[in-house]
Amino acid sequence: MSTNVTLTGTLGQDPELKFTAAGKAVVSLSVVTSKSVKTDSGWENSEETWWRVTAWEKLAENVVESLKKGDPVIVVGRSFMDSFTDKAGAERQSLKVNAYNIGLDLKRRSVTVNRIVRDSSPASAPDADDPWATPAQDDSPPF
Repeated sequence: MSTNVTLTGTLGQDPELKFTAAGKAVVSLSVVTSKSVKTDSGWENSEETWWRVTAWEKLAENVVESLKKGDPVIVVGRSFMDSFTDKAGAERQSLKVNAYNIGLDLKRRSVTVNRIVRDSSPASAPDADDPWATPAQDDSPPF
C-alpha cells in the first residue's frame, strides 16, 4: 500500500544519478526527517527516520545538478514499504518514496534560480490570418 507524503528533511548523501537500459535518468537519495525538541542544553533532533527517495527523468537530472549532502529539502511523492533480505539473511523493511517534486527548503536557506528553457525548437511563424499576430504597418488597429 502507498500513500502521498510530504517530507521536510536533510539530504543524507549526495544524489546518485544512473540511467536505465532504456536511457531514462533515475536518481537515488536518502533523506532524514526528525523532530526538533528543545532541551536545557539547546535544540536536539529526535525520532529520526531515514527515507530512500527515487526521482525520474528531468527531475532526476535537476536534483543532481542542484542538491548535495546536507541540503534542507522538501520532497513530495508516494511512499511505500519495501521488504528485502539483508546480507545476513534477515528480512528487513525500508521506507521509500517515488518523488513527484523535490526542492530546497527555503525556510533555512535562500537560492538563486537558474531557469532552463527545455524547448529549443524555433518559434512558429505568426499565422497570416491573425490580424493581431503582427503589428499593422501604420500602427492602426486591424479593424
